[in-house]
Amino acid sequence: MALVNSPSTQGPAPTGLARAFRGLTWKRLGIFCAMVALPTLGHAVSRMFLPDKTVAYALGTMPFFFIHLFVLFGSVWVAVIVASNQAPARTVPRVVALVAAVVVGLIVGVAVTRGVIDPLLFPGMKDASTLLKEISAVMLWSHVIAAGVLGYFFLLREEEAAAKLHREQMRRIDLDRDLTEARLQLMQAQIEPHFLFNALANVRRLYQTDAPAARAMLEQLSRYLGAMLPRMRSAQSTLGQELALALAYLHVQKIRMGVRLTVKSAVPESLQALPFPPMMLVTLVENAVRHGVSPLPQGGEIRIGAGLMDGSLQVWVSDTGRGLAESSGSGVGLANISTRLSSLYGAKARLLLTQNATGGVTATLELPVSASVTMAETA
Repeated sequence: MALVNSPSTQGPAPTGLARAFRGLTWKRLGIFCAMVALPTLGHAVSRMFLPDKTVAYALGTMPFFFIHLFVLFGSVWVAVIVASNQAPARTVPRVVALVAAVVVGLIVGVAVTRGVIDPLLFPGMKDASTLLKEISAVMLWSHVIAAGVLGYFFLLREEEAAAKLHREQMRRIDLDRDLTEARLQLMQAQIEPHFLFNALANVRRLYQTDAPAARAMLEQLSRYLGAMLPRMRSAQSTLGQELALALAYLHVQKIRMGVRLTVKSAVPESLQALPFPPMMLVTLVENAVRHGVSPLPQGGEIRIGAGLMDGSLQVWVSDTGRGLAESSGSGVGLANISTRLSSLYGAKARLLLTQNATGGVTATLELPVSASVTMAETA
C-alpha cells in the first residue's frame, strides 16, 4: 500500500501534492527506517565502550537517537523526493535540484531537531561546547546519510525504469496475444463455405424430385449450422464437440452424395472430453470430401479416428479418394490449420499428410496432452 501513488501506479497522472510526494510509499519508508536504524545501533554500541556508560544506558538511548535521526534525515529524504518529482528531466538541472534538496533538507532537519525534538527528548540544554561537538557530529553524519539518500534515490530510479520496461514488455505481450487471437478468429472464419451453397442447391433440386430427402437434408443442415456457428465464435472446444460438428457436416454430404459416401468413426469416448482447437477437424473432413472423395464417380469412404500415442493426442481423417498427387486440397484450409497449430502450441503440435497404400490421403493432427491424461488412458 502506498502513502502516495508511486510512478508505477496505473491511472491518470497525479497533480498537486500527490505529484510532489509521488513515490513516498510504505515500502520505501520501511527501507529508510532500516537505514536510520543502522547508525542508531552504531551509536548505541559506541556508547557501550565509554567508561562511564552501561549497556542498559546505551540501549535506553536508542529510541531517542532513532527519533532524532529519523526527523533529521527524514527531512532530507522528503526534500529529495519532492525535488525528484518536480525537477526537470535533464541531467544537469536535476542533479542541481537534488543537491539543493539535500542542503535544504539538512537545514530544516537541524532546525527541527535542535529547536523541537532535542528539548523534548533531552530536557536540560547542554553547554555550548557540548552542543558544538554534537552539531559537528551531526554534520559528519549528514554527509553520510545524504550520500545514502541520494544513492537510494538513484537505485529507486533504476527500479522504476525496470518496472516501466516490464510494463511495456507486458503491454507488447498483451498486444501480440490480442493480435494472435484476432488472426486465429479470422482464420477460423475462413473455413470454406462452398458446401453450404452446394447443399442449398441440392435441397432445391431434391424438393423437385425427392421431397423426403430434401427435408432430411434440411434437418441435417440445420443441425450442422447449429453446431458450427458457436464453434466459429469460440476459442476453446473439445474433441467430442468437434467430432459432432464433423459428423453433422458428413451427414449433410451423405444426403447429397448418397451411396457414393461412406462414413466411419472410431473415436474413444474417453478422449472426447480433451481440449481441441475449434473448426480444425471439420476443415480436414471438408477437405477430404471436396478434394478426395467427391470428384470420383464412385465416391469413397471417410474414416475419423483418434488415440493417444507417445504422449500426444493424434486425430486423423482418412479417405479413399484421389490421393495427394491429384488432390488440390492443400490451400487455405490446411495452411490455416498449420498456422493456428504453430500459434497455439508452437513446435509441440503438427499436421501430417500421408498417402494411403490403397489410395487416398490420411491427415493427422498431433496435439500435446498432459502426462496425467496419458497415464489415465494407458492404465
